[in-house]
Amino acid sequence: MAKVNLIAGMDIGSGKITAVSAYMDQETGKLKVVAGVVVPCEGLREGIVTNIKQVSSAVANVIRQLEEKSGGQDLRGLYIALRGEHLQSMKSQGSYNISRVDKEVTAEDIKRVLENASGVSIKSDNEIVNVIPQGFTIDKQQRGIPNPEGMVAYTSLEVDVYIVTGHSSALMNLRKPIENIGLRIDDTYYSLMCLCDNVLRKEEKQLGAILIDLGGQTISVGICADGILQYSKEFNFGCDLVTSDIAAAFNTSTANAQKIKEESGLCFPNYNEAEQEEEVQVPSLDGKTITPFKKTILLDIIQPRMQEFFEAVRDCIIESDLSDLITRGVITGGGSAMPGIESLASQVLGVKEIHRGLIPRDFVDAEEELFDSKYTTAISLLLYVTKREVFDQKKESEMVSKSPIMKVCKNFFKKIVNSEIFGG
Repeated sequence: MAKVNLIAGMDIGSGKITAVSAYMDQETGKLKVVAGVVVPCEGLREGIVTNIKQVSSAVANVIRQLEEKSGGQDLRGLYIALRGEHLQSMKSQGSYNISRVDKEVTAEDIKRVLENASGVSIKSDNEIVNVIPQGFTIDKQQRGIPNPEGMVAYTSLEVDVYIVTGHSSALMNLRKPIENIGLRIDDTYYSLMCLCDNVLRKEEKQLGAILIDLGGQTISVGICADGILQYSKEFNFGCDLVTSDIAAAFNTSTANAQKIKEESGLCFPNYNEAEQEEEVQVPSLDGKTITPFKKTILLDIIQPRMQEFFEAVRDCIIESDLSDLITRGVITGGGSAMPGIESLASQVLGVKEIHRGLIPRDFVDAEEELFDSKYTTAISLLLYVTKREVFDQKKESEMVSKSPIMKVCKNFFKKIVNSEIFGG
């Protein structure tokens, strides 16, 4: 592969880090995803760092694997997708008077009005993560402008923004293990924001849709309408609870329960009697015996828990006061692959049209295995980044001037071997 400007996107999730490397292909105009990796990490829970050393080691391992799978090319940018209950959101507005004679809106004017919109009161132990422009207004008349640069404004420029905040200590403890191994984080983005921007179709965002991201230890809910994100909420529980329910009911290991969930799980009756009579082979906790159970018993275990999840989502809809704007639903994340998920969600939420959300192939070029749902957030992150930051020939000198990520990781691994970091 010819030398390209590879960037990495990391989804800091629940007990694992999922990452992809990619670059913008100037010939096709698509994001070319080169490699993807998933690395387990016990130092993460619900998107929060619980062990800095374990996370440092896992991140370095992720970068090493990505560069190996990318043909040894250096990664020159690192972006992080954030999730977790500590993230909160709010709407805000800002205005800026245009006093120059030429009246032409400049990039500096846009920067100023966004700064004014960001001047909101937040908790003392929180900080702003992202400020997302929802639309600009010129002279209080021309509304919903996505980018006013170069336009004429006789009196004022206004903007509506969606602000995401996070707990300062949680954010610092996420940055610290990455920076401890010498990595530079180019930027961090709220994962749900990236998913809404890329997994939802344009017409879904415009007409009104609810997006549900079913993770292992977190669930994210977003409501979009009129083309913008109107509401979001994070829960600190997820589909790992289903795994725990299966393990407890069948008296088997968590690993066995996870495999059973992935291979045989369903959360809504399929009314196929022959299939429902099929048996699931469940190993005992010690692995010495195998007991067959009908699929209907597995359904009885999974459905109540998944229904509980969607009831929490239904409460979000009520809380948001946006139910009238929701015309359809989209489910993504690892939990979205379970058979019957759309039917159960539709029944509980009262939304007729619900489907699984996938990465748009019109904008992404990748091997089939990289379109797996586990990579959806990481790819959505890099799609979001490349829409806003141009990685093309014009920035080649700037990108090359940055130190390749892997050089510092190699030093980190040397330190591990020499026991300078973890002791020994």
